[in-house]
Order: sequence, then structure tokens, then C-alpha cells
Amino acid sequence: MIMQAEIVAIGAQAIDAAEPLVILFNEQATPAIKAVALIQRFTTANQSERLTMTTQSIVVIDGQHYQVTYVGALVNENLNNIGHVALIFDSAPEEDQLQSGLYLTPKDASLQGKPDFKVGTLIQYQETM
Repeated sequence: MIMQAEIVAIGAQAIDAAEPLVILFNEQATPAIKAVALIQRFTTANQSERLTMTTQSIVVIDGQHYQVTYVGALVNENLNNIGHVALIFDSAPEEDQLQSGLYLTPKDASLQGKPDFKVGTLIQYQETM
């Protein structure tokens, strides 16, 4: 299954060039959360379908493919219920992994850091078996 989302708003404190992560929520986020998050609207989600991300999954951001290397314990529930996930463009540490995080590695080795997020950025969460 593939679920696609579009970034519809970016909080004033959502992107820090020094941090390898971004936090996403759906449009129901509180104003305090919206200030520090990217707000995503799912455009292909069927309410009866549930996405299950694994280390076999791919995340595509504006055509750039990222392999999921670690899935935090809270990712699937949060992503399906409140559109929340932290995308982390770094290797997962041995301990203290972010439990709401998807750790991502670019499929194209020339890509470094996190992508350039903007209003209109398209994200595909591709579940693979």
C-alpha cells in the first residue's frame, strides 16, 4: 500500500538546519504543535486502510527515495491515527531511538542531509512486503 501526503503548512520553528529530523502531524494538530511541525494532509488515505511501515518500506519525498532503516514502536499507530511521525535523516543509534521516528537513508548516495521541505512537498509512505 502507498499513502501519499502533501505538506500544507510549515511551523515557524519546524525546520532547523542543524537537526537531521522533521516532525510531521496532520491538520488536527494543536497551535503549539503546528509551530514546530510540518503539517501533512493525506491525499490517498482510505480511512479503513492502515499503513504498516517496516524496515522494508520506502519513503519518497518529492521523488527522492529513502530506505527506512528503523521504525520506532509508536510510528504506525501515530501515523495512522494523528498523522504524526518524525522523519530522521540519520542512522538509528544503538540506544535511545526515537519511538515516534522513522530513520531514513537515501537510496541515492549523493543525497546528503534532509530534503528541502516546502509547502507542496509530496511524501509517499510505501509499505512493502
